[in-house]
Amino acid sequence: MKNYISFEPSIQPEITNENDMYFLFDQNKIMVKKDKKYLDIIRYQDIVNMNIKIENVQYMGTLNGENCFSAGIKKIDSSIDDSQFMDLKSLMLILDENLFLAASKSYLLLNWEKSHKHCGVCGFPMKRKESLSERALICPKCGYTTWPRTSPAIIVAVTKGEKLLLAHNKNFSHGMYSVIAGFVELGETFEQCVKREVFEEVGIQIDNIKYFGSQPWPFPNSMMVGFTAEYSGGQIVEDGKEIVHADWFSKDEIPGMYRESKSIGSELIKWFIETH
Repeated sequence: MKNYISFEPSIQPEITNENDMYFLFDQNKIMVKKDKKYLDIIRYQDIVNMNIKIENVQYMGTLNGENCFSAGIKKIDSSIDDSQFMDLKSLMLILDENLFLAASKSYLLLNWEKSHKHCGVCGFPMKRKESLSERALICPKCGYTTWPRTSPAIIVAVTKGEKLLLAHNKNFSHGMYSVIAGFVELGETFEQCVKREVFEEVGIQIDNIKYFGSQPWPFPNSMMVGFTAEYSGGQIVEDGKEIVHADWFSKDEIPGMYRESKSIGSELIKWFIETH
């Protein structure tokens, strides 16, 4: 069984351990240690050794029996040769799945606190709610309470017989393709969103929509819900705004067109290759 980190509120341990893991962020980059080809998360002893000043510290829970904390970097007085800052997306290809999930949750939690420093109703500074049943920020003045929020998004693998629909987004690297994705709109079901996004981006109709899986997606604060679907009609017409090219590809044509990673988009493509 995968030992995912718990995101539930819990009691912070009274004793600090030198091996406690700290997911430290400076803006949108996480600080890691590199030993040859192996990457590791910063530990409490590293913070002491490098004299790192941290802020917005939150206890997250445990992973493999080790305490995990989320924090922002306020100041670093010194550094060591094996430390570096990396984009979280790049770590998706490198880190153990459990560590990447914990890092994602840490990033989401840190950004939630940074973007809710003041009450959205009266403007008074927010404080963490003292509760073991929920993780929340509360306004001491008016009582307004806010919880960590996630923006739902869909991602879908559309098949047409023995071919898969892949699209090249204008922001992708040259030659890279992926399946269709998009954010859920207000009052919309996931299934309605799947149909709308596919039609808006490539102009075709689909049916037989089936749930595939889900994944927290911290870019910036989404829950990606994956589906499979089948082509039912229409001709591919790219929207020209996000999608600049889309087409149907057989499993033999796909290798080299996408980057294998721990993302659910990559998993959907691998699912097609393995089942068709």
